[in-house]
Amino acid sequence: MAEWLREEKVKTIVDDILDKIPEQFNMHDIMQRVEERTPYVIVAFQECERMNTLMKEMKRSLRELDLGLKGELTISSDMEALSNSLFLDQVPPAWTKLAYASMNGLSSWYVDLLIRVKELETWTSDFNLPNSVWLSGFFNPQSFLTAIMQVS
Repeated sequence: MAEWLREEKVKTIVDDILDKIPEQFNMHDIMQRVEERTPYVIVAFQECERMNTLMKEMKRSLRELDLGLKGELTISSDMEALSNSLFLDQVPPAWTKLAYASMNGLSSWYVDLLIRVKELETWTSDFNLPNSVWLSGFFNPQSFLTAIMQVS
C-alpha cells in the first residue's frame, strides 16, 4: 500500500513539473533579433542555451519516468534515483549537474527556475540590460561579472 501512495505522489510531481515547464528558448530566433553582440548579449545567449540544456534533460527524464510508472518501460537505476529525489523533494543529481548552484529543495528550486526563465525571456525580448539581476540565478555568474568589466 505504501509503495502505491509513493508512486502516486511521484506521478503527481512528474505531471506538475511537465505541465508547467516552459518551452525551450528558440536560439535561432533570439540570435536573429540581435543587432550588436555585446558582452551582455553573449551572456544572455549562454544563459538561454544552458537553460535549454537543463529543461531538455528535465523533460526527457520525467517523460521516461512517467513511462516507467505506467509500466511501459522497465524502471532503470536512473529512473529510480529520479523517483527518489522527487519523492524526497530534492533536486535530482542529473539536473543538479546541469543547473545553477542552489541549496533549495526541489519545490523551491523549481519555482526559482520558472522565475529565472521569465527573467531570461524578458531580457531576450529587447536585450536591454535589466535594472537589477539575480546574480546567483545565473548558471555562470562569473560570465556576467566579466561582461561588466569588458563594458566598463
